[in-house]
Amino acid sequence: MAAILTQPPEEGTPRPDILRGPFRMPGTYRPARAPESPYDRAIGFLLPAAAFFLSWWQVGRIPAFNLTMSDIILIVCILLMLVSRGLNARMMGRMSVLWVCGLVMLLGGMLVGSTMHGDFARWPVVAGQYAFALLLIPMVLANCSLATLRKAANAYVWGVAVSQAVGIALVNLFSRDMINQYVNKYVVTGNGRLGAFTGEPNSNGAVCVFALIFLLHAVIEKRLRPVTAVPLALVIVAGMVYSASFTAFSCTILAIGFVLALSRIRTVITIALPVVLVVAAYVGLGGPVPAVFEQRVGEAVVSGDPTKAGTFVGRSVLIQEAWQMSSDNLLIGLGSDGYRKASVYGMPVHQLYLLVLNEGGIVSFLGLSLMFAAMFVHGAFIAARSRTDGVSALAILGVFFLYAMSLPHMFARMWNGPVMLMFALATAGAAASFISARRPSWNGRDLTPETERTSEAG
Repeated sequence: MAAILTQPPEEGTPRPDILRGPFRMPGTYRPARAPESPYDRAIGFLLPAAAFFLSWWQVGRIPAFNLTMSDIILIVCILLMLVSRGLNARMMGRMSVLWVCGLVMLLGGMLVGSTMHGDFARWPVVAGQYAFALLLIPMVLANCSLATLRKAANAYVWGVAVSQAVGIALVNLFSRDMINQYVNKYVVTGNGRLGAFTGEPNSNGAVCVFALIFLLHAVIEKRLRPVTAVPLALVIVAGMVYSASFTAFSCTILAIGFVLALSRIRTVITIALPVVLVVAAYVGLGGPVPAVFEQRVGEAVVSGDPTKAGTFVGRSVLIQEAWQMSSDNLLIGLGSDGYRKASVYGMPVHQLYLLVLNEGGIVSFLGLSLMFAAMFVHGAFIAARSRTDGVSALAILGVFFLYAMSLPHMFARMWNGPVMLMFALATAGAAASFISARRPSWNGRDLTPETERTSEAG
């Protein structure tokens, strides 16, 4: 969202908007606001209440196209926005050009590999998934109002909490055979891990981590009261524990610690201290913990040996194979999903960077790196305007990066949807903070050069 002001307005005359989108520079004059269109009302309802509340629901997707109910609703929102006011190409602020260039390089390298290996059929599906998740959805979110983005963030937290509550109830009240009879068999795995409605324990742990970051952001901004936030946090943490994911557990500690470490002392005292005391009391009193969590996560944490964490050893073998294969695929990769066919294990390496390097060559690898760099720099710009928003965006980016180091392709919206939402929310929040901070300079005639110069809203 760019802000361009060429000269100060004359007193008593209408002033041009210096921020695109829902934000207007405050002052003595404010033009009449246009009535909300039916398209805007529909987007304001569908995006938070349906798209993000259901964004974790992967068990109901169409497998051949990886489309969920959330995706279908997002497509409707895209069409409504195209009809009403168009999309916003400034989805990453000043880094938008680099973001798009990185995406083009990522998909272009895979296109060359797929074409050269005579297996083009899979590329349109993969490219379409990435373009939808990392281009169209960010452009929609960048054109939403701050109020809509906040509702979407709260809806995401509630949606994840509801899914965990349902999953935990199923685990404790019914046998696995009975659960499989009425619900998808991956809601609860054979060893008792909770996949909930994501259909897989690791991804379920990931949505819990994302939800906790959104929850903490809302509490710090006082958009959620403690009486609501505490029960939500307990349910989400319980769901993460039942998922028994070492990656989710580690990401939660790192992300929440990062946000609190860079927050104000008052925030740390009012949030971190009670949490530490509750956890210490629960552990000290020997509170019950699922056996699968103790086996997959507890032993690795206590011993400090990551090889005891779930499938760490098996993934290491795949990573070693991918590293050895990469030297043959630097210029021309194996193409979309080509790694699965070339691997002696018949499955993709669980490391996004190495997978992209093998399937798209060095061009795709550099494109993916450029996209992560663009998000990091954009997050730093946001933090310069609003510390809470910027730190939260960087925290969720850190979680996304860590999962990229342990998973294959991540074009499913349950992985990147929360990240794009947080960046859009943080950008809009930083813009609102910027406007609020500059308010006094518009109430009089003493406009400074800083007020007159071009500025960015993120």
